[in-house]
Amino acid sequence: MNTAMNIKDFKRLPLDERTNYLWDNGVCLGQRMYANQYIICIFSLNDFFVEARYSKNNNRVDAIMPLTDVMEWEAYVDRVVYQHFHLN
Repeated sequence: MNTAMNIKDFKRLPLDERTNYLWDNGVCLGQRMYANQYIICIFSLNDFFVEARYSKNNNRVDAIMPLTDVMEWEAYVDRVVYQHFHLN
């Protein structure tokens, strides 16, 4: 049985353990392309959110970054607003 992890404990995990925990417990909310090299997915994970950066060059997740600042959400605002109005 998996217990909910907080953001502080999650940030302490090595990348491979963060990746496994994310795949087992996260919910993908959306994705975007960055510099035509990376696919960046935003995940809801327990009571916080993270971005997982997937490298197209080496075919693996090479970073998982918790979203802790409002400015980090800017990349998603236009997409969410568009989806909201497009669906309504």
